[in-house]
Amino acid sequence: MKKRVLLLGLVVLMVLTGCGTTEKETKTKEKDPDKLVLNIEDKKEDNIQEEQTDMQEQASQPDGQSQAEEANEQQPQKNEHLIAIDAGHQAKGNSEKEPVGPGSSEMKAKVASGTSGKTSGLQEYELTLAVSMKLKEELMNRGYDVLMIRETNDVNVSNAERAQIANNANADAFIRIHANGSDSSSANGMMTICQTASNPYNGNLYSQSQALSTDILDQMVAATGAKRERVWETDTMSGINWAQVPTTIVEMGYMSNPTEDQKMATDEYQWQIVTGIANGVDQYFGIAR
Repeated sequence: MKKRVLLLGLVVLMVLTGCGTTEKETKTKEKDPDKLVLNIEDKKEDNIQEEQTDMQEQASQPDGQSQAEEANEQQPQKNEHLIAIDAGHQAKGNSEKEPVGPGSSEMKAKVASGTSGKTSGLQEYELTLAVSMKLKEELMNRGYDVLMIRETNDVNVSNAERAQIANNANADAFIRIHANGSDSSSANGMMTICQTASNPYNGNLYSQSQALSTDILDQMVAATGAKRERVWETDTMSGINWAQVPTTIVEMGYMSNPTEDQKMATDEYQWQIVTGIANGVDQYFGIAR
């Protein structure tokens, strides 16, 4: 009987010991819920950082097609027109004589020194170059090719030579930038100048030069609000008579008029003039903006 009791006690002890071990092992195999949450959050954060890095790399390395498209958008569309720009006068005039037109016996000074601002003190040759350089920039931004007759004041180029430079380049238009002067300080406004239909040197270009002069004058007046004087047709200008391409002289305003003189000396008004001239060139070539 004692043996049975002892044997039964051993069995019970083995069962209890086995259950305890199993329970302990089970507990050690279970994962801590808090650590499980932290691991999930860490993985989420790692994934977000990887996605952000990928997006940054893609943004910093656009494909070749996107780069090409962006470059094309920044480049002005070429329109295949060459514009010759002559900033009137120069630092020192040249009183030597040259024919007023090809083969003419009538002689005229090669290039005058120009006028000056009665209020601003600005020299005409300085003003014309400042406006011409702005016009070059504006026309190039609109897709034109530009030939500058001069880009500095220290030159010695006659009016006939200036026209011949435009001729040799086969320019589609020759724009000569000038400012006016008068004995009357009240004189004001803008005008352009071209040859007459009966000009013995280039009368065949009259209709083109007259249209160019009209378009530029109208658009300058619209852009600046200045008074419109006229398109003056004359055969007395050497720089026009020697030209074998459509040509206009632009008289931007009167440097003898205190108000216009001060306006023309400012960047803001110069850009208004330039915008008007460029709009006139667009109109002449039938280019819509």
